[in-house]
Amino acid sequence: MTVSYGVEKCPKTFGEYRCSLSEEYLQMAKEQLREDDTLREQALEAMRNWIAKHPYIKKCRTDALFLLRFLRQRKFSIPLACETLERYLAMRQTFPQWFQNLSPEQPDMRDISAEGVFQALGFDAKGRIVIIIKARYFNVEKYNLMHLIRYLHMYMEVLSCDERIQVTGIVLIIDCFETTMMHFTLFNLSDMKNMMPYINHLVPVRCKEVHVLRLPKMSVTLVDILFTFVSTKIKHRFFFHKTLIDAKKHLDKSLLPSDLNGTNDSMEMSNGFHKLVRESEEELALLDQMEIDVTKYTALWNQNHPAAGGCGKETEIESGMVGSFRKLNID
Repeated sequence: MTVSYGVEKCPKTFGEYRCSLSEEYLQMAKEQLREDDTLREQALEAMRNWIAKHPYIKKCRTDALFLLRFLRQRKFSIPLACETLERYLAMRQTFPQWFQNLSPEQPDMRDISAEGVFQALGFDAKGRIVIIIKARYFNVEKYNLMHLIRYLHMYMEVLSCDERIQVTGIVLIIDCFETTMMHFTLFNLSDMKNMMPYINHLVPVRCKEVHVLRLPKMSVTLVDILFTFVSTKIKHRFFFHKTLIDAKKHLDKSLLPSDLNGTNDSMEMSNGFHKLVRESEEELALLDQMEIDVTKYTALWNQNHPAAGGCGKETEIESGMVGSFRKLNID
């Protein structure tokens, strides 16, 4: 796609916002986010003024589509939207190995995409896009956690440009069928500590539900440990299903593929989305030009610092590592 905006924090003019939402989604935005034309215009102006005056932000996109991602994610709370943008910029720059130089044309990104790890299934009755990750297709002998993070974040960046998804969010299905212990040991504790602010606050789309299917028993203890790094709010959005019968009680059968006992084997939407990602290389590259003074945000990567969503007590994290899995919604 052709990029028509830049990263100058104080541009002379701003491009005109042209809403791409249908009447149905506009109504959802009003009911769920309080959004209307007046609030949107005032919030964009306030956020642009905040960016212009921010002493540590050097370069940042200020186009409406980009800023609305954060405003809609935070239900038009301007302070929270600004805080999320600030953290997003800091994390991108602090961990460039995860979030920068993302290109769908890189050999590893092309390979992971071709193997069918990530598929878009369609939009459900609530207007949310349903995404499935088939973990068994991720080649753990060839790729590691860094490849997985880069791949998923690249797709989330592109998803976040769709105004429908900004308003209603996504439903994520993680199918663990035929996964091995190697898939789960990808997630080391050191990386999870650093990833916690991203998982808890900075994923660029509103993840409304996460359905984990067919989780093998051998991984329960490890998932228990990993879950100690996830905020309570995010935990409540996870649903674990032992059987496909139970999963179908919560998911739209018409969107599920036949290997999940559904009726949707069409790859039209998924192929279309993969094509969109391939066409977004220029836009992804422009994100790397944004700049913030990251020395001011070292506390974000301290697991127990309140700025990272922590409580300041290591004992609470340690005590949750054993036995807390029984608290999860395992059916």
